[in-house]
Amino acid sequence: MPDIIRDRRWVPFVVHGSIVATAVGLGLLSWFIAAPIKTRLHETIPGQRLTVLATPDIAISLDANSSVAVTNTEPSGIELLRGNAFFDVRGNQPGKLNLKVGTTYIRDNGTRFSVSKRTGGGSVAVANGQVEIVVKAGTYLVGAHERADFDGIQVTGQRVIADAEIASWLPADQY
Repeated sequence: MPDIIRDRRWVPFVVHGSIVATAVGLGLLSWFIAAPIKTRLHETIPGQRLTVLATPDIAISLDANSSVAVTNTEPSGIELLRGNAFFDVRGNQPGKLNLKVGTTYIRDNGTRFSVSKRTGGGSVAVANGQVEIVVKAGTYLVGAHERADFDGIQVTGQRVIADAEIASWLPADQY
């Protein structure tokens, strides 16, 4: 019998090499299958305003001293971290945007709206279309030319507003 068959010192190297090759292959495969989530932060300083495209269909206009975090998930995940933002969601497919403000979630239904974040909550004002506000107490619909306040538990003060109240910090032709 040849010496290589009787001498089995090579077996552990083959077994361990196979395990390492399998682990590396599975790691690379999972990297290509599941794209990593990327987050972009957009913020303004006092006195500065900024408009960015979160996706080709979602434009965000930030007021002074405001910030948002945008992830590359589908639908787009956006979190208003502070200040005021106006969202212009183009197209008539609802659900392109999921917005988080504190513990409150806002979903678009093909719309344009502004959101303000305050301590303990915020408010949303809709220019056209409608949004869903999801809080602990349930889901509320806010339609065109309406404003509603929220605190993470409930929605209060839903009322009809004038166009000038939707995003008072933006020029009127932008909303």
